[in-house]
Amino acid sequence: MGGDRDGGGFWLGQSGEGLISGFYVMFVLAIVLFLAVEVASYSMCGWKLYGACGEIMDLMKAENGLDDVMEQRFRILLRSLSLDDMEISLEGTPKTAQRGDLLVLAARGRYPVRCLRPFGREITVPFGARLNGLAHSYIRGI
Repeated sequence: MGGDRDGGGFWLGQSGEGLISGFYVMFVLAIVLFLAVEVASYSMCGWKLYGACGEIMDLMKAENGLDDVMEQRFRILLRSLSLDDMEISLEGTPKTAQRGDLLVLAARGRYPVRCLRPFGREITVPFGARLNGLAHSYIRGI
């Protein structure tokens, strides 16, 4: 009855099947785990970039815009946060804004997905931050 004891069942004659399928399951779980770590790393890089942009936006508010000195400070800050290898570009309102004018700061880069390198894949994912603020100082003589 049922065919599982007389040689025609599911479990007999298939030795090793459970071991091989177990390896496949572990392989798939390892890939999922690597991708989860990569997603967490991507979000951490995004938060670091947002924090660096927040610092530069505070300087932009005090000095009414972005200039080359602030951009160099941004690069130094990226280096200290270990984000300098991602080739992040920075764009912002130039230093001609008056008090109350809108200041915009945008940083964009590409995050390399490192967990897929063993499979021969080089994938980069865009990430960035955009902040808005108001200039604080009135500049005379513009």
